[in-house]
Amino acid sequence: MSYQILLCSEELSFIGEHVKHFFKAKCVASSDDLQHVLTAGDYRAVVIDCTSATHSLMTCAAAGLALGKRLDLPVILIAKQCSLADKIEAYQNGCDDIIDPATNKDEACARITKSIFHRIANEQLNNRLELATEAARNAMVDNSDLGANIQFLLAVHECDNLDQLGQQLFAALERYGLKCSLQMRSSLGVKNMEAHGMSKDLESQLLYQLKNTDRYIDFGARTICNYDRVSLLIKNMPTDDAEKYGAIKDNTFHLLQGLNARIHSLEDRHTLIEERECLRKLSKDINTVMTCVKARYQDVMQGIMDEVDLSTSMLQDRVPHLALIESDEVFIDGVVERLIGTVNSVFSEGLKVDEIFMRLEMSLETSIHALDEHPELAGASKKPPPPSTSVDLF
Repeated sequence: MSYQILLCSEELSFIGEHVKHFFKAKCVASSDDLQHVLTAGDYRAVVIDCTSATHSLMTCAAAGLALGKRLDLPVILIAKQCSLADKIEAYQNGCDDIIDPATNKDEACARITKSIFHRIANEQLNNRLELATEAARNAMVDNSDLGANIQFLLAVHECDNLDQLGQQLFAALERYGLKCSLQMRSSLGVKNMEAHGMSKDLESQLLYQLKNTDRYIDFGARTICNYDRVSLLIKNMPTDDAEKYGAIKDNTFHLLQGLNARIHSLEDRHTLIEERECLRKLSKDINTVMTCVKARYQDVMQGIMDEVDLSTSMLQDRVPHLALIESDEVFIDGVVERLIGTVNSVFSEGLKVDEIFMRLEMSLETSIHALDEHPELAGASKKPPPPSTSVDLF
């Protein structure tokens, strides 16, 4: 494959003539014409034939080297009897190669071609480096966003109310430079807030009226994002940057998902607290009832025992004076003994009732202890309990 090159010389040497025909090069007579010709065509290299120049090597090649460096083109010199100092100075000024006129013509063309290949390879490497740098930059941004989102999702589990949830979301959105209004809806109430903690009436009305429409609602530089119990109004979307625009939508969607999940968790936690308080009250009421029942039960048993003892004593005192025959006395003694035995059996069954009451008390205490040890309610006892909606039993 032949590449187009530009050949500059007042008088071409033998090597210069061969190079001209091999590359079908365009020739200019002086360095003054280089700039106009180079900018007008697509050249891969500049070859300066200095063999017939009367000035020094660097004086002859200075303009070409400067122009080649500015246009990022390889500059090859054809010159004879170059000293080491000339070679070093030429290299420092951007010279790719210096070819002696005595060099084999095919080798000279090969060296020029190699310089072109080196420059093409460098261009490709630079392009790949730019692509890799851009990809790495995008990956770093994406990873940074992912890390911030993960930190938010971990932090929301430490929030105990809607105010804390909202502040955590605004802290996560701060990295995107967004101005937002937030609305959270739950059984605990509807919470509207800005980044400073207060709410704005118009934004709150818009969010509530549009909460059941589309997932995303775009109007101008504003976007409303809806997800179940949460609505977010973004007021400064980057409409001129499609990539950032999409990234903001994707990231805010995941943030709202985590926020919504925590709202459901707080609702469940509130329900558990209410159920625990109801169970506490139920346990207290049942204990009161059982205490009263046990006391009355003991009173009844004691009353029965006293009455049986009294009746037995009265019969034993009176029977001898009734002039009853022996069989009648035996019958009355049997009835009395049977009465005493039956009463004792009833009292024995009453002990089982006491055991049932004890088991019920233990079961209630176990249930309350299990609720107290629940991870969502571990610290709830330190806070004032919510207003109870249960009805007093006694």
